[in-house]
Amino acid sequence: MVPPYLTDQERAERVAILVATEIARIVDDLEDRQQFLLDLWGRHRERGPFLDTIFSRFSSLTFRELALLEPDLILKVQEFYRELEDFRMYLLFTEAMPTTMGEAYRWQLRRLKAYAEQAIDALGGEPERPVLEFPEEEDDGGNEAPLLHLAALADEASEEVAAGPDAAPDTDDDDEPDE
Repeated sequence: MVPPYLTDQERAERVAILVATEIARIVDDLEDRQQFLLDLWGRHRERGPFLDTIFSRFSSLTFRELALLEPDLILKVQEFYRELEDFRMYLLFTEAMPTTMGEAYRWQLRRLKAYAEQAIDALGGEPERPVLEFPEEEDDGGNEAPLLHLAALADEASEEVAAGPDAAPDTDDDDEPDE
C-alpha cells in the first residue's frame, strides 16, 4: 500500500517504481535461474520453484493506486502481466517433458523480456539497484553461486541414499564412474 500522506504525483511515482522493479526482478530471476529450474523440472517435475520465481504483487494493487498512472502506461504494464499469467497457467498445468519444457521456457522468456522492456521504459526505466562490495574470497575452482552449488551437493547426497547402504562410496577423485 502506498502511504496516504503523499501527493498524487508522489504516489504515482512510487507505484511506477515498485511495478518497474518487480517486472525487472521477475525477468532477471527467470534468466538467472533458467538452468536450475529446468534441471529441477527434469529430475522432479517440481512446479513450486517456477511459481515462486514468477510471484508478483501486482494483483494486490488497488484501482485507486493504478488510477494514478497514465492509461497508456497501464496498458503496457498490463500486457506484461497478462503474458506472465499465461506462463503461470502453463506452469501450473503442463505435463511437458524436459526438452519441451525448455523450449517453452525459452520462448516465453523472450516474450516476457520484450513486454518487460516496453513496460519498464513506459514506467520511466528500471530504478538503479544498490551495489554492495564484498571482499574477495578464495576461489574454490567453481563458478556456481554458493546456493546452487549446495543444491548440487544435496542431489549427490540423495543419489547416495538412493543407491542404498550396500553401495560402496566413490572415494577416488576422478569424475568417472567406478567399474
